[in-house]
Amino acid sequence: MRHSLITLLLLSLLLAPARGQTTPQLTQSAVAGGGGVSTQGSLRVEGAVGQPSAGASTGGAFTLYGGFFAPGQGTSVLSVARASANPAVQNSSVGYTVTFNSPVTGVDAADFMLTTAGVTGASVTGVTGAGATYGVTVNTGTPASAGATLRLDVVDDDTITDAGGDLLGGTGVGNGNFTSGEVYTVNPITARANAARVSEPPAGTTPLLFTVTLSSPATNSVSVNYATADGGATPATGGAACGGAVDYETTSGTLNFSAGQQVKTVSVDVCADAASGESDETLLLNLSGATGGNVQVAQATGTITQGTTPGALVISELRTFGPGGSNDPNDEFVELYNNTDTPLTVAASDATAGYGVFTTGASCDATPVLVGTIPNGTVIPARGHYLMVGTAYSLANYGGTGAAAGDLTMSSDIPSNGNVALFSTADVANVSTSTRLDAVGFGSNTGAVCDLLREGATLPPAAANQSMLGQHSYFRRQCDFVSAVGCATSGNTKDTGENAADLLFADTNGTTAGAGQRLGAPGPENLSSPVRRDTSGVSAALLDSSVPSSVGPNRARDFASGDNATYGTLSIRRRVTNTTGSPVTRLRFRIVELTTFPVDTPGNADLRAVTSTSVSVTSINDPGTCSPASPPCTVTVGGTTLETPPGQPGGGGYNSTLSAGAVTLGTPLANNAAVNLQFVLGIETTGKFRFYIIVEALP
Repeated sequence: MRHSLITLLLLSLLLAPARGQTTPQLTQSAVAGGGGVSTQGSLRVEGAVGQPSAGASTGGAFTLYGGFFAPGQGTSVLSVARASANPAVQNSSVGYTVTFNSPVTGVDAADFMLTTAGVTGASVTGVTGAGATYGVTVNTGTPASAGATLRLDVVDDDTITDAGGDLLGGTGVGNGNFTSGEVYTVNPITARANAARVSEPPAGTTPLLFTVTLSSPATNSVSVNYATADGGATPATGGAACGGAVDYETTSGTLNFSAGQQVKTVSVDVCADAASGESDETLLLNLSGATGGNVQVAQATGTITQGTTPGALVISELRTFGPGGSNDPNDEFVELYNNTDTPLTVAASDATAGYGVFTTGASCDATPVLVGTIPNGTVIPARGHYLMVGTAYSLANYGGTGAAAGDLTMSSDIPSNGNVALFSTADVANVSTSTRLDAVGFGSNTGAVCDLLREGATLPPAAANQSMLGQHSYFRRQCDFVSAVGCATSGNTKDTGENAADLLFADTNGTTAGAGQRLGAPGPENLSSPVRRDTSGVSAALLDSSVPSSVGPNRARDFASGDNATYGTLSIRRRVTNTTGSPVTRLRFRIVELTTFPVDTPGNADLRAVTSTSVSVTSINDPGTCSPASPPCTVTVGGTTLETPPGQPGGGGYNSTLSAGAVTLGTPLANNAAVNLQFVLGIETTGKFRFYIIVEALP
């Protein structure tokens, strides 16, 4: 019926008289004799115009002929679209973009209504914009459960008009309503208790640190009650204080999350006891009485383990700023080490993308910041490394062009002397002492969330404003020298769960920088770097096993002074043999213990590792060294190079490396072949000395 009526109207207009007619006229703003467009009220006119009618002036009334007309479009809503991420969370602020078909005025909060399902307290909090596009801000209120929804509708109350005065939807309230906009899913903020674990202390107490995390940062305040209880697989015994059969001190209270906070900790004191041969013990942390959110996981298990097991993947070396201190904040790196003899494949403990490295936020109450995710499936070789670097990292060419380039560039900066921790999850809601793989803390970064990002006593922080601070790093002890004993850690990284006991600081200037004074150098390593092989295929025997190590030709003294060698040099010589089963293409030696600057004990020497060249050594009586010749023989002993960057103007010290330049990809050391090498140490102070190295090689 409607189409028939339109056809009749069109025919009626087309058949109307063309000139001098007295039928109603339409005002035409364009006076050209050709085509034009004219509107009057809700009519749209298109077509050709004739001449002015009698008595009409130019611009007056014209007769339309040969054209047609159609009803005007009027004012309407084209769309109501989400302008914020979906899903949203409770009491968060989300935006909508409302688009009209033409510029309008009179738009305010009264023109909108929220349609909700499972949400209370949602409201329109602001309207901005002009013309045809407006932004509407909505507070999402409080959802009763996950999956609640919210939709913004436009309410036609005859206050919205276009430039021509037409009302939204035409005259009449409600005929311009719009109720088909996009929907937000609004999820409640939920709290969860996360599992915890700690080793029972040999004496006194140690904290068992639970984390309670929210599904997203609090938008308003959220609180939840907590209390410990005996329970789990092998229940521990709680009590008001340690003593007797008490395994832990009971505690309870309320956690209060301010806006923006997402992680809180509950510390439970675990007691030492005299019982021997115990199995792991368990206790519970229960959550209840949440306000401003819901409890998702109400109970977590804390495990008290017996003894300390070194981590399989640890933070082996790091720094939080470069040699320029606070002016050089992004020249930072975090090196991870596979502390096992088998390859390690990264596999997150949850559904996240991999292992997460987190640092402290603005304070110890702030949410930890994710600075990088090691992707699932990454394979870190046995005794190998993975390297995360800052955007201004300066040591990529350590050991050769690109040889120490980062495997991953961090997504944000680590604060100067900020704590750093590695977790088996990249989701901050799942960080806990149970998912924590390792952590390193500095200075006064203790208490609250900072305790989650450290192990035991913190390290002294490096002075970020120390003008004399050189290229530096913190690195794990690989010798831990004990007088009359030797290296207590035998070349592998030390991990006892006490940062202050496990890591050392050194810099290339040997400055007092607040972190301990020690000459040495950073030595970052990545997935492609050489790995320790002196325990698996590369041996370093005496150059001549027929005589003691302290005499020639195994050791030689040169009294000629030189750079970093005021009292001459000491050459230590070895025959290095490859029994890995494959050609060795890189060969270097890391200094893990050395008497150097500053002299730690009166009577000790101050030695500096320096670059050396090849020398000819005679009177060798070792058949292995002389082979295929017969002893006595003369052999060439190759020099070693102090690896850079960084430059080491004071010579090499702790963590510095010396490379065998003769062993390269183009000139590998064949399986079962040997190379004779010397390690030359400049003598700045004479006395007793220590010099321990480990062998790193590829493959």
